[in-house]
Amino acid sequence: MRPLSSVYGEIRKMLLTYPHALRVPFDVVLQRYKGIFEALGQDMHYVILAFPKVHGKLRRTAQRAGLDPDRNLTLVPAQIAPFASIRQLVREEPDGSWLAFVDSPTHSIWAQDAYCVLTDGTQSTLLEPMTFTRGGDHFIAEQIAAHTDVRIDATRYHLEGGNMLTGDDFTLIGVDYLYENMTLTGQSAAEVTRGLQRQLGVEHLIWLGFEDPLRFPMQVFQGVRQPIFHIDMYITLGGKTASGRQRVFVGDTRLAKRLLDQDPVPDVISDAFDRVAAFLANYNASGPRFEVVRLPLDLWFDEPGAPRGTFLTYNNCLVEVFGDTRRAFVPAYASVAPASLNRRRLDSAVVEIFEGQGFDVRLMHGAYEELCKRGGSMHCITKALARGPVG
Repeated sequence: MRPLSSVYGEIRKMLLTYPHALRVPFDVVLQRYKGIFEALGQDMHYVILAFPKVHGKLRRTAQRAGLDPDRNLTLVPAQIAPFASIRQLVREEPDGSWLAFVDSPTHSIWAQDAYCVLTDGTQSTLLEPMTFTRGGDHFIAEQIAAHTDVRIDATRYHLEGGNMLTGDDFTLIGVDYLYENMTLTGQSAAEVTRGLQRQLGVEHLIWLGFEDPLRFPMQVFQGVRQPIFHIDMYITLGGKTASGRQRVFVGDTRLAKRLLDQDPVPDVISDAFDRVAAFLANYNASGPRFEVVRLPLDLWFDEPGAPRGTFLTYNNCLVEVFGDTRRAFVPAYASVAPASLNRRRLDSAVVEIFEGQGFDVRLMHGAYEELCKRGGSMHCITKALARGPVG
């Protein structure tokens, strides 16, 4: 078993988690899913954790997107129960194993984070930590395993899917989890690294971030020693270049403001992303070599002087590289509003950058700005469970 690649192979099976509580109307979430259904084609199979009362709406949304709900969907019922009375019924089976039924009443739309996916090429396993940072994440893997052929396993180390990206023989993990796992396990940095390498089955594990904590002058969804709390918000793997290097797209706040002809964000913020890009470009330890491509990453505010900023991330996308195919499904932030001219500029620039690297690009519309305000975007609400072969 090793982590499912974040880039190599066509996505064949995907997990979505229809949220317990909505920040936007039902129709907005359904339209977002409809866009995903249409873009990823009729051969995709979706596993969707959702309350039974919305199963019919999900089936109709899939039909409107040209899918066959009976063939393309597995709808997993999330039982409705108050958080304080989550029921867990455990019984011993004749073969000596134990069977558990749990409810998942407070799960969110963030399907990406509560586990990482391990695969041996045929079987998928959700590897989940023993501790969770978000309520409702605890029971997603168990619910999925109870209704599908996906298995579950646990690790002593804290991991979240959004803070790790896997290529072929390497995995990038945000360095905040190195320090968190040192505290959690009492192990040294070297011991945590070796332990995770063994558990994940990867040849090269690369920690991405800094030794000293970052101190930004404004509120954003930053990490402690990394610019944003999850690396999938500013890092995208893009497959190998003609020279054999691993292509990696890195967010760039300076580039975004130049494209928009706006004042730059504080240097300490832009410098953090530049340092990540420089680290990857100059990485010369044992393992992969990287070719860095920058993508605009806009930091904007609802109004001047607002205390919290929002990163509009194009890195938080889905990528498929297999055979001669390179595809990127990228969140779009432009709308029909006249004030959206700047967003259209950014959307167009991102398409041009991806196409310049040989990608077919599909801009995905679905109120993704609303997700950015909560620290995520398209990649965060999806979880690839299986991919096809690379060749």
